[in-house]
Amino acid sequence: MLLRHQDTVVCRFDLPWTNGSTLDVSVYDSADLVRNEWRALELISPCSVYQSYDWIAHWATQVGTLARMQPRIAVGRLGAETAFILPMGVKQRGPFRVLTWLGDTHTNFHMGLYAPSFLSRLRPSGTTAGGQPGSIKTIMDELCLALGKIDLLELCCQPTTWQGHTNPFAMLPRHPSHNHGFSLSLLPSFDEALKRKNGPRKRKKLRWQTNQLKDQGGATLVRAADAATIDRAFDAAFAQMAVRFNRAGIWNRFNDPGVQDFMRNLAHEGIGQTKPAMVIYALEIAGAIRATFAGGHQGDQFSGYFISYADDEFSHVSPGEMIIHLTVKDCAKRGVAQFDFGRGEERYKTSWCDTTVPMFETSLALTPLGRLFTGYERVKLLGKRIVRNNPQLWELAKRVRKKVYGRI
Repeated sequence: MLLRHQDTVVCRFDLPWTNGSTLDVSVYDSADLVRNEWRALELISPCSVYQSYDWIAHWATQVGTLARMQPRIAVGRLGAETAFILPMGVKQRGPFRVLTWLGDTHTNFHMGLYAPSFLSRLRPSGTTAGGQPGSIKTIMDELCLALGKIDLLELCCQPTTWQGHTNPFAMLPRHPSHNHGFSLSLLPSFDEALKRKNGPRKRKKLRWQTNQLKDQGGATLVRAADAATIDRAFDAAFAQMAVRFNRAGIWNRFNDPGVQDFMRNLAHEGIGQTKPAMVIYALEIAGAIRATFAGGHQGDQFSGYFISYADDEFSHVSPGEMIIHLTVKDCAKRGVAQFDFGRGEERYKTSWCDTTVPMFETSLALTPLGRLFTGYERVKLLGKRIVRNNPQLWELAKRVRKKVYGRI
């Protein structure tokens, strides 16, 4: 049954396994309307920093608005308890009206937030553990109907599992992603983590780098903790990435409208917090920032957003490698248990990480028009996987991309 109120659409499900409670799904056009509820759920939900209230609220108002994405945040409640929050939005892609995740391509991992007790009830077959209706497919079918004309569900960059829990959206029809995520366990200690990933070589390299920089006063890692330092670090990062992306022929997503302000403002808001959603590290050599590393905390996990490094007279000491080593070590000292490097296979990630995070994409047509788009998307994803999984084809693709400055 669908109930409509001013700015909220509610899907109601009768679920006998909840001792007579019903599941109500309400939809909001602003994260601020459910701020307290959201922050309470993220404390117990297996989710990443990309699903935190701070990340989504800032992105939606500072980037999503400029991209004309309309938030459609679905909140499921069992009585007074919050069962899930799905941070989604609707955008127009040509003639197609698309339901997707808020955060879009600026987010490494997309998923919902779920109460662990609710997660344990979901089943791929459309029934719960007790044999009653209650699958994510049932919920999404009703939700898409409630939102009006949606041509397709397009959900990218989703981990198959997270913190030991199966992603409910992995129960829907899906396609393997051409990129996977990578992470490193820092338990029981940084030293033990380093042993698992060629620690002697890494320590030897850091000693060599340090010795090479003695005449310049060494290298200093700064965790930006005030507005002036934060802005100085971001200035250096955005300038360094602009040069690197231009040379590689990669589309610079950090130049998308609102993205740089979003990251700066999120970092400013985190000043004074123990585990902010945005923090930026800077590596200073000879009075200038030669590398940066930005990321954010969610519980005992740290997620890396980006790394940048200068192409200058200090390139031979690999300041990018240096800042990774020092940042991971600093996070371990701060109690971080899991350090993720985001998605996309790069040499530095495989060098450091001991865990691969399988990823998948969801592209489901909801109208005849939507079927035209999903056919195209499936062919494109297949092509990406073929190229990305073949070293020779991937090297060729990167050379072509560099020449034409396009996207593969």
